[in-house]
Parts: sequence; C-alpha cells; structure tokens
Amino acid sequence: MREIEGIDEAMAVLKPYWEEIEDNFDRHNHRFLQLAGADHDSIGRVLRAHLVVESLLNTYLPEYFGLEDFDELRLSFAQKAKMLPAAKSSASFVRPGIIQLNKVRNKFGHQLNHIVEFQEINSIMQILDIARSGAKFDTPIDAIEAFAPVACAFLSIPPKHLQEAFVEAFKNVHTELPD
Repeated sequence: MREIEGIDEAMAVLKPYWEEIEDNFDRHNHRFLQLAGADHDSIGRVLRAHLVVESLLNTYLPEYFGLEDFDELRLSFAQKAKMLPAAKSSASFVRPGIIQLNKVRNKFGHQLNHIVEFQEINSIMQILDIARSGAKFDTPIDAIEAFAPVACAFLSIPPKHLQEAFVEAFKNVHTELPD
C-alpha cells in the first residue's frame, strides 16, 4: 500500500492543466523568493527590541495594576501598551515610543521589505533626545535598538521609596498617543 492513495488519478486529472499550474507556481515562487530576500537584519533587530520591551511590559503591568493571572488575559502587545499610564508615572514617558515600536513591528508583519524611516519613529526620537541627549543614530533601526533599554528602564518597578520619588517627579508629565 502506498502512503498517498489516489495520487496517480489526481495527476491524470491535472495533466491537461500542467503548464498553467507550473506558470502559477512560478509566479508564487517568485513572490516568495522576493519576500524571503527581505532585509532580515532590520526585521530581526526590530523584533528583538519589540520582544524585550514586551517582556518588561509583562512584568510591569501586573505589578502596577496588582493583577494576578495576567498571562491568562492573553493581551496583544498593542493592548498592553495602551494599558500603560498616560500620566503621573515614569512609564508614561516611554508609552508613546512603545506604541510606536509596535506600529513599526506591525509594518514588517504586513510588508517584509518595509524600510523604516525616521519620520515614523518621531516619538521614539523625542524620548531619546531626552533620555540619551547628544546621541546620534545613523539609522532608524539603531534608534529603535537604543530606545528598547530606555523603555525597559522606565518600565522597571523600583523599591517603594523610589516609586514615591518617581510619582512626585512625574506628576506633571502627560503623554499623547503617537501618530
């Protein structure tokens, strides 16, 4: 007994269409090769930054909101980012950049050959201008990578007395959602 029963009959039905089937396959294969040839370095660097920030979000949010079984909520990155306080918290400072990081990551999800431009990371650049003043970035991907540890630092929950200092320091900080 063959492992694939009926294949000979299936091939006989398809034989009159074989040239058209091969042309169709070649078109799809060409598109696959284009997508597979995308700059994986950029994709990988953005994805790594995204995953690192998400890891800290998964620690910060349950602690900040006192949530048990947070993982069982199965929230998307965008939902987690929108849960970050928009005011009166050190996390509010990096919130727009985190939301923007997710938008950049999503663009790669829809178009593997997407090229990140500085204008699409303006919130990230504003945060870096403050947190890493004087630093210059050759590419938007370099800036995204520099943003990730800044975001993580502002997502860390310090000891209670430092939390109070952060609340006082950030009491007048309010952020808006990035474009």
